[in-house]
Amino acid sequence: MSYRFLDHTADLGVEVSGESTEELFQSCLDALREWSFHEVGSSEVKHNVELSADTETELWFKFLNEVVFYMDKNEAPLTLSLREYHLGCNCYLRAELTMAEQSKRKQAVKAFTLHNFGFSAQMIFDV
Repeated sequence: MSYRFLDHTADLGVEVSGESTEELFQSCLDALREWSFHEVGSSEVKHNVELSADTETELWFKFLNEVVFYMDKNEAPLTLSLREYHLGCNCYLRAELTMAEQSKRKQAVKAFTLHNFGFSAQMIFDV
């Protein structure tokens, strides 16, 4: 799992990768923590997150804005334990999100946007 920051004129751009959906979510948390916090608190708090959406894109949108909500309370994102993740006619996510309380912010993230949002994959075919 990994991430890299992208040049953007006014906002924060991040490209994430991972070998599973959980690793993709974790890469997002790691990038947000690095960019937004210069000191991570030692006290942890766990949040149970349960979201549903019509599309996978909408599910990501809701999840990342939920993380931003907790960041606004000076909680730095640490880990995600994905309990359920379903895609189809109704997309669903249930997870335990661990955040560090009393963290010190260096920069604020206001919201996740869908600007240039998309999914990609690398595939190798045997020929």
